[in-house]
Amino acid sequence: MKDKIAIVVQRYGLEINGGAELHAKLLAEKLSLYHEVEVLTTCAIEYEFWNNHYSEGTENINGIKVRRFETLKKDLRRFNKLSKIVRNIHKYTNRKFSLLNFAYLLYKRRKYNKKFFNFNEWLEVQGPFSRNLINFIKEEKENYKAFIFFTYLYHPTNVGIKEVAKKSILIPTAHDEPQFYLDGYKTLFSLPKFIIYNTQTEKDLVEKVYPQTKNINSEIAGIGFDDYDTSTGKLPEYLSTGKYFVYIGRIVEDKGCVMMIEYFRNFKKNYPEHQDIKLVLAGKNALDPEITQGEDIILAGFVDHHLKNALLSNAAALIMPSFYESLSLITLEAMLLKVPVIVNKNCNVLYSHVEKSKTGKSFANSNEFSQSLISYLTQSPDESAAERTRAKNYVLENYSWDSVLNTFNSAIKTL
Repeated sequence: MKDKIAIVVQRYGLEINGGAELHAKLLAEKLSLYHEVEVLTTCAIEYEFWNNHYSEGTENINGIKVRRFETLKKDLRRFNKLSKIVRNIHKYTNRKFSLLNFAYLLYKRRKYNKKFFNFNEWLEVQGPFSRNLINFIKEEKENYKAFIFFTYLYHPTNVGIKEVAKKSILIPTAHDEPQFYLDGYKTLFSLPKFIIYNTQTEKDLVEKVYPQTKNINSEIAGIGFDDYDTSTGKLPEYLSTGKYFVYIGRIVEDKGCVMMIEYFRNFKKNYPEHQDIKLVLAGKNALDPEITQGEDIILAGFVDHHLKNALLSNAAALIMPSFYESLSLITLEAMLLKVPVIVNKNCNVLYSHVEKSKTGKSFANSNEFSQSLISYLTQSPDESAAERTRAKNYVLENYSWDSVLNTFNSAIKTL
């Protein structure tokens, strides 16, 4: 008889094709070969407001039972207010005193004293906040062998794990971001029975900020790509192979998209010989239309798997400008498809992929960004073929499902 396993994640669905949510979906389907897997999630499809898009109740997605619970709509005004406080707590806690700024910094530290910050209010306002989801975990916890919680950041993980700590596995997907340093997360990082990290970089970060995690059993697993569906759709007629760079993901400022667009415009301005090159942005756009307007910037909207692969396979390179990543599935997908990647040098995880694979380019400023683009527009066929092969081999050698599933099955046995 198979053990019953619950995966707790903030969103889940066929339309959600990136980040921790896709990671959870792929893992659920793979673990179902060995366990009876259920997913506990909300009715939300987006994270901006957590509106209840799906109906509350149970449905089956690719053979996985998915239990959905209604969530409260996010109060965006309160969230933005608290987010500003979170950023300031991080900013002024880490600023060093000097003779010139002593009085000012002392005032700011008193104003943004993290001891007076209401962490529980932050979790609820940030969302998703679902009483029904938490109550289900409380009432049904004895019916499950293990609970696998995705992402350190959200309410379901922080509150739900308290009910099932002794049978919990945490996948933090932690980034070096301001909210990661809030004192309230100390409790979360003291509770799980087992922690599974995506990368060594993530593990090092968590153990540095929360040393108590060194006493918790942990492993590095990531995700498998050895059975990735590499089939592609048809490239849209308005694009030509090798004549565009592509970004795939949430089109938001926090992902570095505003910076990327600015740097791309600088590239077009400074290198008129490349005026036919486009920047394609695929995903939900949350930026002001004025930022993304222009004939050289193409908004492709949400794309399915086959169109995503087509956009990747025919691009000069994938650009990942994000400052905060714990793994970056899209970067690994691109590398598996033998597509060069251009990443933000200030993101340790992304930079690590480039360094370890001996492929790709990185940038820390506009000039380095432009030079990265030019390198892939002028690269010789032999150099291109060798680099693309190294990229694919890096993914296949480091991200196999056999290794990932062995790690999770071993962790489940320890509970």
